[in-house]
Order: sequence, then structure tokens, then C-alpha cells
Amino acid sequence: MEITCSNCRKQINIPDEKIPEGKSFAVRCPSCRTRISVDINAGREQNQPAANGWDEQQQQQAEQGEFAVSGEDYDASEKPFDFLEEEGLTAMLLEKDPDVVGHVKNVLEVMDYHVTMPENVRDALRKMKYHQFDLIVLNETFDSSSPEANGVLIYLQRLNMHVRRNIFVALLTERYTTMDNMAAFLKSVNIVINLKDIESIDRILTRGINENELFYAVFKESLKKLGRI
Repeated sequence: MEITCSNCRKQINIPDEKIPEGKSFAVRCPSCRTRISVDINAGREQNQPAANGWDEQQQQQAEQGEFAVSGEDYDASEKPFDFLEEEGLTAMLLEKDPDVVGHVKNVLEVMDYHVTMPENVRDALRKMKYHQFDLIVLNETFDSSSPEANGVLIYLQRLNMHVRRNIFVALLTERYTTMDNMAAFLKSVNIVINLKDIESIDRILTRGINENELFYAVFKESLKKLGRI
């Protein structure tokens, strides 16, 4: 079977023996990571938003041009917002300190975000596989031996820009000054927040998100006129 990715127009050839008989299935484009659902009964394929996370085996498959085809592409534990209303805002909080977690979670909920808190990097990447989060608050040492080895941060740095620009990433740190734009640029995040300023995270996040939306407003409006989003 041959299908076409409507996002990047790549032609994808799937061996017939890998197609589940009489079932719908899904594959991911090796070029742009768009998830393509194929309805065998209806004879059509539908592209869904790009995947935002995969485990090591899946990453190797993508790099090698291989695909995992399944008629049971669903795990409720990995889809925390599967039944959320379409306009709902979602956030992922990646922090180990219970005091920081409690404060930041309360702030995010007041800001009308639905919050999920993965236990480790692997759990976070599994959840990002099925959902594109609006906001990610990440401690640079979360589940890692050093800030440079943070798996989630490395993954975000490697995302395609058309996906990454729709995710606001706030990096919690003890090394940099809050709202240090150069540090944010070097770490490929939207904003840096020093943990000493955690009590003011509501004002810091609000300002950062508003500035980010203003920055991209003209760009996104141009894309809409061109029918790209």
C-alpha cells in the first residue's frame, strides 16, 4: 500500500504483510513525524498532529525508514488528555522537589492549564508521543545526571520548528538569572526561571507567554492566509 503524507508530501510504501487485516492502523512519516491514520474500510488516510516523543527503538526505526503498524494504537495511560475539550490548554510539569511541584501546579491550574506530571524522562516522552503540550515547565536536572544530559531538553532541541514553535518551554534552573534571554537562546527554551524566583512564577510565565504570542502573531497570521495552518 502506498500513502502520501499531506504535511510534507512524502510517498510512503507499506508492505502488505504489515497491514492488519480489516483494521484501521497508523504510521508515522519518517520525514516530518506526522501521524497518519489509515481507515481500511473507508479507503482513506487522515493525517493527525505530529508526534512529540518516541522511545529509542521507535527513533531508530524512524531513522532507518521503518514503521510500526498497529491496529491497537492506544494506551490510556499515555494519553492524559485524550478526552479533553479541543480548546483546553495542557501543561507538562517536570520537577522533583515536592514544594516546587505543589506551588507550580497550583499556579498552572489557576492559569487554566490541565497539568500532567510524568515520573521520569521515559514517561514524559511516551506522553509527548500522543499529545502536543501547550506549555512545558522543566527542571534542567529532571531525571538526569547533569543539565547537559536532560533527555526531555535534548528531545525538544531536536524537534522540527513547525512543532516546536507551538510549545512554550520554561526552564527551571539554579544556574541562570530569571528571564536571561541569552541563556534561554543557548538552551533552546522560551524562558529561564531561577528557582529563587519560584514564588513569582505566575507573573513570569504570564509575561513570557504574552511576549511569545505577540512575537509569533504576525508570522502565524501569514501562515493562516497561505492556508498552512
